[in-house]
Amino acid sequence: MKNKLITIFLLFCVFNNYAQNAEIIQVKGIVVNKKLEPISFTHILIKNKRNGSVSNEFGKFDFFAEKGDTLIFSCVGYKKTKYIIPKANNFKIYYFLAMLQPDTIRLPEVLIFPWKTFKQFTEAFVKTEVPDDDIIRAEKNIELIKFQILKDDDDFSAPGAAYNIINSQRNSLLYWKGQSQPMQIFNVFAWQQFFDYLKNGKFKNKKNKN
Repeated sequence: MKNKLITIFLLFCVFNNYAQNAEIIQVKGIVVNKKLEPISFTHILIKNKRNGSVSNEFGKFDFFAEKGDTLIFSCVGYKKTKYIIPKANNFKIYYFLAMLQPDTIRLPEVLIFPWKTFKQFTEAFVKTEVPDDDIIRAEKNIELIKFQILKDDDDFSAPGAAYNIINSQRNSLLYWKGQSQPMQIFNVFAWQQFFDYLKNGKFKNKKNKN
């Protein structure tokens, strides 16, 4: 029992001496990079202790520590940095600027292609159809315009003619929807046009004539 009391007394003396020698101060500052830009949410750990702090969104920190403590700053994309609070100072508030060095890993350039082998790439490259340039497209448009001008107006082979006919028929059906359409057999103008075409020989087959 006596030995236990002596042990407890010695431990009390040790802790009391430590408490007297350990001086708690306020630590304030900001965490920045090499460009002096603030680093948000940096973890600050006091070495050999279970407590620490985190910088805010502006990189500022404010916590309590003891003189002589080692502070470890860590953040994603930066190397861990250690700072020691000096013992030989008479300040109650210790200000300092913590600068972290970048820790970026640069990977080599990687090219991704949709082909498994180089042979497939060469085959796809050879078979690729190169689009026409402006000059070729202009020449094709000029030839098409010449063809439309020289073509007989009654021949509906010109581009867009079939679309116009179908569109006209569709509009006519919509116009007469819900009611009886007039029968063209009683249309005097249609019969007159029919006889004119028959007289002028427009119903003859041009291929057989040639």
